Amino acid sequence: MKKYKWFFPGLSLFMFATLFLALLIEFVPPNASELFSNMTGMFSYIIMLNLVLIASRPKWIERKIGLTEMYHVHAWMAMVLPFTLFIHVFIRWSGLEQVLSWDLTITSKLGYIGLITLIIVMLTGIFVLSDTFIKKSKKLMELKNKYLKRNTHLWLHRLSIVSVIAILFHVYTVPYAQGNLPYHILVTTYTVISLGWYFIYKIKLGRLPKYEIVRHEQPAPNIHEIEMKTNGFDRLDYQAGQYGFFRFVDSAVTSEAHPFSFSSAPLSNDSTVTIMVQEDGDFTGNLDQIKPGDRVTIEGPYGNFYPETVENSNHPLVLLSGGIGVTPNLSVLREEIAKDSNRRIAFVWGLGSKENLMYHEEFQKLAKQYPNFSYHIIFSEEEVAGFPHGFIDNEFIQNEGLEELYETATWHVCGPPPMLEAAKGLLNENNVKEDQAYIEEFAF
Repeated sequence: MKKYKWFFPGLSLFMFATLFLALLIEFVPPNASELFSNMTGMFSYIIMLNLVLIASRPKWIERKIGLTEMYHVHAWMAMVLPFTLFIHVFIRWSGLEQVLSWDLTITSKLGYIGLITLIIVMLTGIFVLSDTFIKKSKKLMELKNKYLKRNTHLWLHRLSIVSVIAILFHVYTVPYAQGNLPYHILVTTYTVISLGWYFIYKIKLGRLPKYEIVRHEQPAPNIHEIEMKTNGFDRLDYQAGQYGFFRFVDSAVTSEAHPFSFSSAPLSNDSTVTIMVQEDGDFTGNLDQIKPGDRVTIEGPYGNFYPETVENSNHPLVLLSGGIGVTPNLSVLREEIAKDSNRRIAFVWGLGSKENLMYHEEFQKLAKQYPNFSYHIIFSEEEVAGFPHGFIDNEFIQNEGLEELYETATWHVCGPPPMLEAAKGLLNENNVKEDQAYIEEFAF
């Protein structure tokens, strides 16, 4: 729901307003400069607390807006933070010579510790851990993929907790706030809630059950299909089309979490789950080291790609994929087959070359068994005998006889960013309603 994407900005404004009113009980700034410094300093700290909350991936809000949207909000709030913080520091600046000599009050020292760690956190967030902004620059994306290793920067990004604690004690020692009990109670309460939520989240991660890898295959070059076995007590309760954060905790692969979509169907097997992963970056490039017997934890599930309202209806489905974006759509397709569904399903898949084609025999078999199922594959980089060449556009949809589904079907779209943008344009051009389109995109 769109209104929920304003939850964290709204929460930030509420926390700031109550904190500022509490400050005014004991202290009224003598001039506009002092007032503006107090306001920007408090607002910066409140933003930091909300960024920590978002980092704990709270499911109660993720179910409303989705994790991708939450991280978009996280990115925008993180971009506001440097400006408010700079204004506060600039007004309070005590001179470069004094800073370099470290001849500062304890309040200033704590503030600068928080500032320095926060700068490191912001740089790792902007240039390594999020594509929200740098994806607009080809050179920055190349720099990220070639030189900036995600796992190292994840650890640096966790300095945000150090920054929050340093600035909390910075606030405690500010002369004009000392003795202001309501102000201290509010600051402490907001901090304890935010950090407490984060630490509880971390404790839960450490207690996640461990699943065992039972199969590791490569159905296509650079594509890994990994099947994990659960036990009866720790069966993962997920919906078709969802994804989780996977940690290879007992493997040659790094144990940092990465998001991957399920390709298996919840109904097809209650003792195993399967994911598909494409080699792309410093982590996935080491997937060939995975072997049966390795253990994995799964955080989640997340996502609302195939909500219950759609699953329980009988409306036609268009499962529209680009490349490895086929993964959640495979999960949805396999779930419908496991239910012995008779609804109209059109599986549309855009690929680059023939070597990327997977599960063709499975599609052929399903088309024979289920007359309401059809698959439509197109290649963009090379011409493949028996398949059309080009992109998924209006002409292709019409040639495949699917244009009537613009009005009647729900469209489930997943793929790389250029394909998603093209698909959004296609759906808008053909007046597909917002509640008919479910688009999965990872932006974190």
